[in-house]
Amino acid sequence: MRAEAAGKARLSRVVITRSRSGNEELAAKLRARGFEPVSVDTLEFAPPKDWSRVDAVLAGLGRYDWLVLTSPTGVGFFAERMRLLSLPLAWVGRPSVAAVGPSTGAALSRVGARVDFLPSKYTSKVLAEELPAGSGSDALLLRAASGDPGFLPALVARGFRVTDLPIYATSHLSGRGASRAMSGADAVVFASPSAVEAFAKALGPGDLDSAARRVLAVCIGPVTVAAAKERGFRRTVAPETHTIDGVLTCLEQAAGERS
Repeated sequence: MRAEAAGKARLSRVVITRSRSGNEELAAKLRARGFEPVSVDTLEFAPPKDWSRVDAVLAGLGRYDWLVLTSPTGVGFFAERMRLLSLPLAWVGRPSVAAVGPSTGAALSRVGARVDFLPSKYTSKVLAEELPAGSGSDALLLRAASGDPGFLPALVARGFRVTDLPIYATSHLSGRGASRAMSGADAVVFASPSAVEAFAKALGPGDLDSAARRVLAVCIGPVTVAAAKERGFRRTVAPETHTIDGVLTCLEQAAGERS
């Protein structure tokens, strides 16, 4: 992890910008490491308005070679629907299961599903590049309606026949208190491009420009870094391992540099 030197002041006050439940979980981890978390709820997740297509696909899950999941949130919606349909989460044979990273893999394990494949780097880009084509070419992609637009074309270009099925939608909350939260903040954590966009809207142009010049933006991965830079953040950093634990390590390293 590389971050620009930021003087001798201690990095302690960290604004977090996930969903309400995500912020609660991350805040506890930050406090345990000696940080002062300030939560700004920016996102919420909603199921499809009509489950009929999802239900029909899940009922025929065995026809796919791969089931691909790209977030713990998607796993949650998938598992809940499988239970409501009285379909097993532990099955033998097809489909094999691919997860974008260890957090998504852990979520699958918690609901009793297996994980057959993780990419070497935990991004949708690398997952699309490395998903084994030799194990079959019919893939079911369960993800957010606003998922990475490049993921599907990359899989198709490799010869996969993909059913791209939104299983939840991400919407922006008001981000109430964003400007107040940034007062005296040393860093802000972004776990997705959607969080960057929601937080930027909540701040407004004037406060955003001030924050972007001053604070360290700790981003979960390169796509989120790009979104933060596009919104004007001058100082960004991302962990080599694109997970929340990696983000925490980045923060600890940055705090060490400033102590």
